[in-house]
Amino acid sequence: MRRGQLTVLSAVLLIIGLVVGIVIGYFAIPRGPSESDIQKIIAERDQLKAKVQELMNSLKPGEVTVKVWTIGPDPPSEYRLKNIEIAADILNSMLKTLGANVTVKVEGEFFVRPVEWAEYKNKFYLDYQAGKAPDIYLTGHEDIGFLAENNYIIPLDDYVNQYWDVVYYDVIKTLWDAVKYKGKIWGIPQDTEARPLYFRKDVLRALGWSESEIENLPKKIRDGEFTLYDLLELAKEAKDRGLVERGILHRVKEGYDYFQFYLAFGGRLWDPSSGKMVFTEDAWRKTLKWFYDAVYEYGVISPNQFSGDWDNDFHLPFTEGRALFLSGGTWHKGEWIQKGLLTEDEFNNNIGYALHPAGERGGKPVTLSHPLVYTITKLAVDRGVADVAFLLITIATDPHLNSYHSVQSSHLAILYSQISDSRYTKDPFLHDVAYMLDYTTFIPNHPKWGDYSRIVFNILRAVETGDLGPEDAFNELRSEIQSELGDAVIFE
Repeated sequence: MRRGQLTVLSAVLLIIGLVVGIVIGYFAIPRGPSESDIQKIIAERDQLKAKVQELMNSLKPGEVTVKVWTIGPDPPSEYRLKNIEIAADILNSMLKTLGANVTVKVEGEFFVRPVEWAEYKNKFYLDYQAGKAPDIYLTGHEDIGFLAENNYIIPLDDYVNQYWDVVYYDVIKTLWDAVKYKGKIWGIPQDTEARPLYFRKDVLRALGWSESEIENLPKKIRDGEFTLYDLLELAKEAKDRGLVERGILHRVKEGYDYFQFYLAFGGRLWDPSSGKMVFTEDAWRKTLKWFYDAVYEYGVISPNQFSGDWDNDFHLPFTEGRALFLSGGTWHKGEWIQKGLLTEDEFNNNIGYALHPAGERGGKPVTLSHPLVYTITKLAVDRGVADVAFLLITIATDPHLNSYHSVQSSHLAILYSQISDSRYTKDPFLHDVAYMLDYTTFIPNHPKWGDYSRIVFNILRAVETGDLGPEDAFNELRSEIQSELGDAVIFE
């Protein structure tokens, strides 16, 4: 399809987008639009329609194929791809109604475990070099800096401005910060989440806690009255009394969840004014000691947790009540329900959730958010499908479609109007964890963030296995960050 044809198609689809936006707004708000709103919409539609009619003859019949990659890696997040496929169905129906003899085909892949993030990203880089990478690439927002610097993806400001009044005005404001790099927008938020500290209410009951004490634990954490070392003490008590086999579980592979403990001790990851990553020395010292103490002083974290199995060392010990605490994500609730590991009643009766405690009394509790984003690759421009790709993303960025995803996978809303969607409001868990976004931090959008993250993971794993003591681990961590990242990091 030629560039000129895509321009016409964009005009056609802009009309469609406006109509879709009106319909969504009509059903989301229990009143009709005002007369002035109606007249304004009609005038804008007529102006665009006249231009489309003028250029309709230049649309050449044919099929436009858009290649899409998405990832869970948790299976319940399948709507990251399904919503794009639904968007293509909607788009094709509208194009047919408008008389445009053009169809859009989605060739999509949804990657799930055993494929993990590292494999997914490496496959993208290799396939990109071979010219086989997708047009729409879903990834974590922290990859934007690297992808933009290496010309893998394109800035989307012009597209966002073009369709701002269709849906993008409705994106929760703070999420735009997560997709910006060097002042430009490089991705469209697909979802976000929080990372709660889950706990077993039934184990606390067995420890003699009253229902009011159990229900008050998240507030004590929120108020800085229950710290990370209180967490170790409580986990040790449950383990010593034979109520659980494991005190605390955390992720078993490389990721970002464990950065919350560094944040809880007052660490910073990012300095917005300079655009550099940050290494807070006191916080890293305390974090490394906490992990060492958790394994070797309190005995509540397995020395092999970082090389464990997702089922045997994460999901099953917790859902079967063999562990007291689990450092996880909101999406894990959806995964447990879909896998049949817990029923809704079992979750509601026996599972509690809170922020990750502050490192020290009076400190601020934390969580970490990792918005996933749709990006458009430079290959999509080369193939002449970038305009259509963005239209698919725009149609998929819908409060109702996104709520399907949010409820099934336990991810949080990206649109203000989504919060009032009937599916979303019926899920008490999503409602209850929404406050956590007031305590969240985003991973830096820095091209070298992956190196920082990899070094931290390797050092933390060495601490847990006992290969490094806390002070040696700190010295090694600081040395590696300095030597590999240099001026990209502020040491404070």
